[in-house]
Amino acid sequence: MIPPATIYLAGLLAVPVLSGAARKTWVAGLGFVGFVAALLAGAGQPAGPYVFGPGIELLLFSVDPSRSFAGVVFAIAALLAILYSLHRDLPPVETMGILASAGAAMGIVYAGDFITVFIFWELLALASLAIIWSAPGSGGSGFRYLLFHIFGGACLLAGSAIAVVASGSTLLAPVGPGPQYLLISVGIGVNAAFIPLHTWVPDAYPRATVAGTVALSIFTTKAAVFLLVVLGGWGQGLAYMGALMAIYGAIFALFQDDIRRVLSYSVISQVGYMVAAVGTGTAMGTDAALAHMTCDILFKTLLFMAAGAVIIRTGISRMSRLGGLAKTMPLTGIAAVFGGLALAGVPGLNGSVSKGMIIEAGADVPYLAPLLLFAAVITVIYVSRFLWFVFFRKAPDNLGIRKEREAPVPMLVAMGIAAILCILIGLFPDLLVSHLPGGSVAHPFSQTHLVESGAVLLAAGIVLLIAKPLRSPGMVYETDIDRAYCAAGRALVWTVKNPLSSGARGIDRMIGRIVSLATRVSQNPVMTIRIWTRALALPFVQAFFDPGYADQFESALDGIRKRYPDERPGIRGSGYGLILICIIAFLYYLLGAHA
Repeated sequence: MIPPATIYLAGLLAVPVLSGAARKTWVAGLGFVGFVAALLAGAGQPAGPYVFGPGIELLLFSVDPSRSFAGVVFAIAALLAILYSLHRDLPPVETMGILASAGAAMGIVYAGDFITVFIFWELLALASLAIIWSAPGSGGSGFRYLLFHIFGGACLLAGSAIAVVASGSTLLAPVGPGPQYLLISVGIGVNAAFIPLHTWVPDAYPRATVAGTVALSIFTTKAAVFLLVVLGGWGQGLAYMGALMAIYGAIFALFQDDIRRVLSYSVISQVGYMVAAVGTGTAMGTDAALAHMTCDILFKTLLFMAAGAVIIRTGISRMSRLGGLAKTMPLTGIAAVFGGLALAGVPGLNGSVSKGMIIEAGADVPYLAPLLLFAAVITVIYVSRFLWFVFFRKAPDNLGIRKEREAPVPMLVAMGIAAILCILIGLFPDLLVSHLPGGSVAHPFSQTHLVESGAVLLAAGIVLLIAKPLRSPGMVYETDIDRAYCAAGRALVWTVKNPLSSGARGIDRMIGRIVSLATRVSQNPVMTIRIWTRALALPFVQAFFDPGYADQFESALDGIRKRYPDERPGIRGSGYGLILICIIAFLYYLLGAHA
């Protein structure tokens, strides 16, 4: 059995030598073959483990129900991203980045050891960087993305090394208490967009091309969620981090004007639901996290695709300058509506299925379910704003739509598939739930869940009626915690340039004086001792002896200083000889005693 990751990674090598229709056909074929390989992977045999020494084992291709499930989901997502990207000839580097992202995510899914995970983890970061830097004007965002992921990769590597030493094996296993727990959780947290490690998401996603953004929204954060699932044993602290992400991301999505920044913060919020489900530590929570990972990939990809189609056709990404596109881009508008309603958790669409499972699993953790329901209310509000301002309100006079109207056919095909899957899973949840590894059951049409969903929608509607500013596109707040990072960086630079530099110069001057003093002393140690002795005795002589003797003593001291260091006083008197004999006798006794 060929691991699915190998198909994407080996196939991308042919991309630079192909062009035009040949390249598109090749890339689409890789997406389809990778999907078939993921379907067949469940029946495959693990590749390894390969033993390279005591405790050093590589399990490159591990198969279990969770991995088989996630592999198929990622393969579907990769195929959708590839189909969507066929609307134009992408640069070879960007196409290779998309394929490498799919391959690296697949490698993480099927990896069974820390070493393999880390290799694919770093490959995923490099592939995402290639996608970001393929867009004009994305240099700064790509560099900041690189800094975040260097830090995250270093934490993951250090934590993995400590965990391997503690357990005696490189095979993946729950992380025990200790520094490895903190380091690995931070390393995964960077990719999963833990608060406050999340700012690379709204910074990088809107800077990529529309096709690149779709790929970015799929693999990095979801691969991190899956690694959390595989390792397990995180504790309820992770559940509350997920709740914080869900609320924080939803609130910031509410105050954005750029449509891709809205969806970027929505990624943080929805990944928070998955993280919260993993943090419950139950089989139901694990299944709910995997289910929501699947559903979010579908409806969030659908929304990013619709947003990209809008940007392609209008050249505008600001909601305040958009409107009325449901008439000029009806198919894109329909796709966006299905994606938005699924994100909002409307019954009959896939988001309602997975969110209901997470809320149910969250009942095992105090206050978790109410926090997630609060985030759900905010989600309905920002989804409503997104759909209204972009597609249904009257178009502003300055819109300036191009002559072309509807999105290109490849975009529509990809959006259509994603929308159909959202509807099918929403209406027939067993299509998804029956494949979950823990055997959990969803109840999206139960009375409790329908009342819960209705209450969320009603609360959001009341807030929209009461809060008039929410009905205006001018309410924008794009400042995030990265401003604090910038301020800390400026403070660090000021500290290095001012107090630390001044301190270093002071230390340098002090060392110079010490060296100069030591040099002078070494020129004539005997006279130096005499000068110091007389200088210390001078105040006492002046205080207790008659003035004539004191003046004579001071004159003698000045004379010694003037003759320093040229005068070479001899050693006279029997006292010096006696001291020398005592030193020699002591050394002889010391050496003789040890002998």
